[in-house]
Amino acid sequence: MNLFTKLFGSRAVLAPQSDTLYWVDRSMPLRTAIEAIAVSSDRQWLATCISHYSGFIREATIKRAAELGDSSFLEPIVDRVNDWVPEVRKAATDALLALLATIPVSDIVAILPKLRGLVLANRVNHRAWLLEFEQQLVRAGGSEAIIDAMSGEDFGMRRAAFLVARDHQLLPVAELVKHGLLSGDIVLAQCAMASLTNVQASDWDTCIGIAIASPFGSVRHSALQFVVRQQSDLQIDSLLRQFVFDPQGSLRSAAARIFAEHGGNVVGHCESMLDAGSLNARQIRAALSNLVEWTAPEVAETLARYAGDKRGEIRAHALMLLAKVCPARADDIALRALLDASRSVRKIGVRLCMRGAFVTLDQVGTMLAQSRDHAAATAICARDRWDSLACIALMIGDDDFDAGAALKRWIDVRSTAGWSKAGTQSRQILTEPSVVERLMDLAGDGKVELGSKLKEGGIDV
Repeated sequence: MNLFTKLFGSRAVLAPQSDTLYWVDRSMPLRTAIEAIAVSSDRQWLATCISHYSGFIREATIKRAAELGDSSFLEPIVDRVNDWVPEVRKAATDALLALLATIPVSDIVAILPKLRGLVLANRVNHRAWLLEFEQQLVRAGGSEAIIDAMSGEDFGMRRAAFLVARDHQLLPVAELVKHGLLSGDIVLAQCAMASLTNVQASDWDTCIGIAIASPFGSVRHSALQFVVRQQSDLQIDSLLRQFVFDPQGSLRSAAARIFAEHGGNVVGHCESMLDAGSLNARQIRAALSNLVEWTAPEVAETLARYAGDKRGEIRAHALMLLAKVCPARADDIALRALLDASRSVRKIGVRLCMRGAFVTLDQVGTMLAQSRDHAAATAICARDRWDSLACIALMIGDDDFDAGAALKRWIDVRSTAGWSKAGTQSRQILTEPSVVERLMDLAGDGKVELGSKLKEGGIDV
């Protein structure tokens, strides 16, 4: 039996109130185990011992690992920096500092994400030691490797390297901010914006220009707040006019409010830009939202006009806003949306029905005849059990709809409050002999239960 088996075998137990590791068939004093570790060169075995349940073993193994100076020990040692035993934590931090002198700095840089994770540890505040260790890494020549890691493919590595570069000023602040804003990583972009106040005023225009074009709304919002707060020479009015059409609602509303506070006419600006025809589809949707939010005169007429736009995404947005402005017309607006050729617009019709708009089963049937939108029909008819069954009946025979599975789910639903009677329209559909015959054929083994439920609903079969 080798030492690895002795230390990790399933029969190993630690006797209470003892420092000796006992075995069923033989015993080994802890001192003997530590002495064996002190002279071992088996790196794989030692790396495993670093996570041994005995704190004495962990501490001794970490010290031996530091003497051997091998990169394979780095990750298991980092795991012990937050160990529950103070002596083990001390051994781990000392070992990492010692390994700085014996292994390539690129190997140390590779564990930066794990090291940075120590900032979140609750057992001990590691930040002071971490900053000191990173400073030692920089002094050992790790700056170039850290900067290179900022552009790597691994997001965790890029973020850790960026934070180290920021905290230890490995790059000019303006260059670091530009890197974060252009990284495509929202975490780095937000970190970059947090550092913008440290950038020289002469570089603000460039950095803000990058931030304004960011794909992340929170970054664009921070850019707007920075410009307003700094009251710099940047063209605040021009920036506000641009952000009034931002796709992010919170940023758009904030920009419109500030624009109005600076004397701008939000409604007039939106209407003039719409009339000019220079806005893209996304900006048109934002402009229409602004007109509703700022209660523009004749906004219903404007929305009705755009509800007929050739672009589906604009029709969908205009109809949703129109239902908000004219709630009394919600039923007609929902039907118009459901009969649209665009699936995205029909989804608006479904959403309006979920919010209280009503369309009849005949109208659902008309939609099915036009678009075969089974998902929309099913969602709308879920309002009533009998409408749902009638909807299934209307879709029997469609190749891309599994009517049998839908009917089985309908039959399997158990009602604890009793069944209501079928409505007039659903009754008309479900009493047609051909429909009853098709439903019974689909029901299979559930035919008897289906017949029973139909009778409970007042439908004779």
